[in-house]
Amino acid sequence: MKLPKEELPLIPVEGVLSYEENLPYPYVHYSGRFGVFSAFQKNREGKIYFCSCQKQSLQVYISYANIGFDYLPKSVRANLRQMLADTIQFKKGICHVCNKAIPKFIPGKSKLNSTKFDSIYGNYIKVKQLEFGVSPSGFIYESGYLPIGMQAPLITEGNSNRLDEQSRFDLYRYCENIIREKVGYHLVGQKWSTEIKLLQIVKKLYPNYNVIHQYEIDHLRIDIYVEELNLAIEYQGEQHFKVIGFMGGKEGLNQRIKRDKEKAEICKYYNINLIYFTYKDKLSDTLVKNRINEHLKLSKSE
Repeated sequence: MKLPKEELPLIPVEGVLSYEENLPYPYVHYSGRFGVFSAFQKNREGKIYFCSCQKQSLQVYISYANIGFDYLPKSVRANLRQMLADTIQFKKGICHVCNKAIPKFIPGKSKLNSTKFDSIYGNYIKVKQLEFGVSPSGFIYESGYLPIGMQAPLITEGNSNRLDEQSRFDLYRYCENIIREKVGYHLVGQKWSTEIKLLQIVKKLYPNYNVIHQYEIDHLRIDIYVEELNLAIEYQGEQHFKVIGFMGGKEGLNQRIKRDKEKAEICKYYNINLIYFTYKDKLSDTLVKNRINEHLKLSKSE
């Protein structure tokens, strides 16, 4: 993918309706300079949909964000939030990211980043943050949505409700790389790039398969899941084997060991093949392919 050299217009403060013929639902409703979500229509008289890839992000936003019900009783607010969530409709594969398309209107560069990619896809990056339970301003709605290996290093002991500036930047870069990977654009370096590299290799090896990043299974998440192979893939950094101070020390290590064991038990319960890669592995197409093939061959013979 190549980004356009020319400057693209900023999203107007009040939002805008745009026709973009390179999308399956070409009428795009931009939510405004201070919003992050976009909605889509097949035609001007049709229903308005959000892309299915943003479903969890919207659920997090509606469940946790302050959306104007402060003057009402808490119980009523909860009902209104649920009613709002129930009215939203979704369609698979209709957004710019899913279609590897350039938005016609862009948010511009964020305070946390200065890349051209961020200036174009910044809203999609922020939506991805919401999927992980964190607002664009760094407020933590629900830490349980964060990938397991990121919870301890991102959330400091002194402030469990908001990310500090460095943690906000780290999470933003992580989310940016996920969006970059989805649209076929090169990654930028950051702490969790090895997991993304493994994801890219798996997608390259199985281009016609449904490869899911951060696959939800019960109350946990698997790093990578290949649906057609019924295969779960976990990447384990040093923090899964060693005591690391800034990642929760000994207690953090014990929690990760407990979660890893729980993931293995859940995969066994659902008859899902589970394979591991670690920080000691020098990731390459050949290594990943051979390990997966050997594991699947072994599992079939058992």
